[in-house]
Amino acid sequence: MQAVIEKNVSYDLSRFDRRVSAKEKAEKARTAAKAKSRTRVKSGISGFSVFCGVVVFCMLIALLYSYVNLTEVSDINMKRQNELESLREDVQMLEISKNQRMGALQIRDWATTRLGMSKIDKSQITYVTTSGGDRFEIGDNKPKETSKLIAGLAKGFSTVIEYIN
Repeated sequence: MQAVIEKNVSYDLSRFDRRVSAKEKAEKARTAAKAKSRTRVKSGISGFSVFCGVVVFCMLIALLYSYVNLTEVSDINMKRQNELESLREDVQMLEISKNQRMGALQIRDWATTRLGMSKIDKSQITYVTTSGGDRFEIGDNKPKETSKLIAGLAKGFSTVIEYIN
């Protein structure tokens, strides 16, 4: 019946119904008026929702910009770390060469000052020619031949001793 009230008053037969009291009729009319006022609300976009949309869009743009900036900075940081590592290697190489040079200079100074040594003169240099080959003999007895295994072991042992000294 309420649907009839809302659409057209001329077909409302509830006015003739004596079972319904006047209070109930007034209450029904009020609820119908409230329902109409509720349906009259604008179905458009409010200013607050537009504002929220703009804020969210700005935040997304700021987030994307920060990711791009972070990527650029991390690339620059990686390049700088590679340069730093290269420079550290160069410093180590220079330190080693400096220490070697200083070591040789200190040895030369120590040899000249403490040991009294001097640089060699050309008169001290003698050259030996071995064009004729070297050969020697020990008396009439020929040396006994030792086994090749023992000779190899002895030679290896003497090489190790020379290396240790």
